[in-house]
Amino acid sequence: MANSNDNNVTQDLLSFLSNKDRDFLIRNNGDQVKVSTLVGKIVGLYFSSSRCGSCRHFTPNLVEVHEELSSKGDFEVVFISSDRVDEEFDAYFVKMPWLAIPFSDFETLKRLKELFKVRGIPHLMILDGTGKVSSNQGVRIIQDYGVEGYPFTSKRINVLREEEEAMKKEQSLGSILVSKSLNI
Repeated sequence: MANSNDNNVTQDLLSFLSNKDRDFLIRNNGDQVKVSTLVGKIVGLYFSSSRCGSCRHFTPNLVEVHEELSSKGDFEVVFISSDRVDEEFDAYFVKMPWLAIPFSDFETLKRLKELFKVRGIPHLMILDGTGKVSSNQGVRIIQDYGVEGYPFTSKRINVLREEEEAMKKEQSLGSILVSKSLNI
């Protein structure tokens, strides 16, 4: 089993997002998309549920980031539902512009939660273009950095943190109080 904290573990997208009877994911309009279309893309595995208040609060942030990055063509999100009934899944998924494991595929949904040791939701695993786990802190990255965190790797987050630290060290009362939009 893969450890979600082990960034050296490479997963085979085709095998863990599909099963022997299904080689596709679904869109909220019912369209089917082959799992193979994700190969080479940065993929966010979004573990969430309509019953979770934190999830309902975070989902619009992820939608915004997804929409900003969709033009790049190399970032996709896959919803892995923790809902209990079809109606909950359908009502929540309709708000999402990305792909999902079909709600009826309980085995795969359960297997993914176990594989990535998901203990709480919302949870966003980021996989690089090879299927390697690049971060298990996707929710925090999106909340803290939004689209600026792309491609959501530890290297990118370290750069952003260094920039923040440099800005803190260089700030003065004038730089805090004076803004180009307020400077008349």
